Amino acid sequence: MNTVVVGYGMAGRELHSPLIRRQPALRLYGVVARKPEVRARAEAEHGVRTFESLDDALADPAVELVVLATPHDVHAEQTIQTLEAGRHCVVDKVMALTTAEADRMIEARDRSGRMLSVFHNRRWDWDFSTIRKLFEDGTIGRPLLIESAVCRFKAPQGWRGEVGASGTILHDWGAHMVDHALQLGLGPCRRVTSWLFESPWEGVDIGGHGRMILEFDHAVFQAETSRICRIDRPRWWVVGTTGGYVKYGVDPQEDALRAGDIDRADETESQQGLLSTAADADPATRDPETVRRRLPSVRSHWDGYYSNVAAHLLEGEPLAVTAEQARDVVRILEAALASSRQHKSIEDPWGS
Repeated sequence: MNTVVVGYGMAGRELHSPLIRRQPALRLYGVVARKPEVRARAEAEHGVRTFESLDDALADPAVELVVLATPHDVHAEQTIQTLEAGRHCVVDKVMALTTAEADRMIEARDRSGRMLSVFHNRRWDWDFSTIRKLFEDGTIGRPLLIESAVCRFKAPQGWRGEVGASGTILHDWGAHMVDHALQLGLGPCRRVTSWLFESPWEGVDIGGHGRMILEFDHAVFQAETSRICRIDRPRWWVVGTTGGYVKYGVDPQEDALRAGDIDRADETESQQGLLSTAADADPATRDPETVRRRLPSVRSHWDGYYSNVAAHLLEGEPLAVTAEQARDVVRILEAALASSRQHKSIEDPWGS
């Protein structure tokens, strides 16, 4: 299936293009980039056709699938244009900046009869897959508290630091975290409370630190993302009724992919998460001891996203990441912004 990537910045060049090339059912057919030097680089690196604009790409009848690796504020417009031109569409997360935009995108999908999916690739992160398995197996009992954090000290680059183009700091890693929360089987999210803190860098107006509390019927999920944090936090900290899990460090697949070979992703024993569960209770005290051990991660693979897209389009396999799921993420982020601005919690069930 001839596939065109629109945008050849970090996401288009280092994530989407190499992942597409790994799929035997997909062909990286072309790249869209405004600057001549960027088009020349794409052609040299992949031997593909290049286009100056999305209009030019859609004018080529050979193009079947369009991947939008562009700033968040143009996702809705470009997605609708792509679908109305009769092409299938993958849009990088976050799907859109408002629920109204997401609704328009879904309406365009329904009118066109084409596929629309959102690149929530971090469903295939090793740490998230490990936590899903812990929940499914009941290893730590019923989950009560889940904290997910990516905190670092690093200024955002380019449009990612501009609120008009990217939304806020919550619309980057925060979008993945919200998607994770909705995929853990906790039921609908009932209430959202959020805080946004300023950035110290001139010209960066997306915020420097964001925190969201998502309340479910029987569990609380905290999502925290920062670019002003000089001290580390666990990537995951999970408490269940019979155990817990803590994990430091982000999934290794992105670094391996950007270095040229995602299959070389690895983690040492010291990088594995720590699982704590109860041992058999002492009959005398009835107070079970806690057993702690390193837990090797479940090694899911980022190939899972585009493999599913190809299987959906060519074999009718159910789509793993649907536009409706991605719209729920947008709705919660919209509520988080309202919570931060109004200094109050926002209630309205999201997800299922």
